[in-house]
Amino acid sequence: MTMFTWIFAGTLSMCIGIIAGILSCNQLSTYCSRILIKAYTFVAKGIPAYVQILLAYFVIPNFLGIAIPALWSVIAALAFCSGAYVAEIVRSGMNTVAVGQWDACKVLGYSTYNMIFRIIGPQALRATLPQLSGELEQLLKSTSLLATVGVTEITRVGMNIVSRELNPLPVYALVALIYLVLTAFFHIAVYFLEKNMRRCYVTR
Repeated sequence: MTMFTWIFAGTLSMCIGIIAGILSCNQLSTYCSRILIKAYTFVAKGIPAYVQILLAYFVIPNFLGIAIPALWSVIAALAFCSGAYVAEIVRSGMNTVAVGQWDACKVLGYSTYNMIFRIIGPQALRATLPQLSGELEQLLKSTSLLATVGVTEITRVGMNIVSRELNPLPVYALVALIYLVLTAFFHIAVYFLEKNMRRCYVTR
């Protein structure tokens, strides 16, 4: 459940953040897009993730008059919150690419899609990969907030065992160890990705 939530919320946050980051960078933004994306990032970054989960689980379904499963409420809240941070990272990465690169793409007749995803995007990704991986790592740890709305992920299972066995030390130590192992595997994956990107960059 922890991995499912992390992967799903991470994918959604990346989609939201990449689109918002591209639309808010200096070379592509408009007045309306800047205002809208700034408002979104202000709200998403200004409200704690825990409060956003409570709003998504209790307030929004009640306001709309519909029932939303706890898991999907949390996934939506985490993606909404994390997407704002990803948007800021992507925007800053796009802005670090030299203006001459943008101008050269326009002179050579590249479409906006090819310019972003073939020329500008790879350079921005190389500059922002550490920040993006840090945000995904933070999102992995934020999945522990699922326990607050009763979803049985790692932390909630640990809490249930402690309430039954009344022996918190080994249980919570094991929960912490599981998160450390998951984080270690993620660090290894990011390391090999960075190494491969450096090799491709040098080859080119």
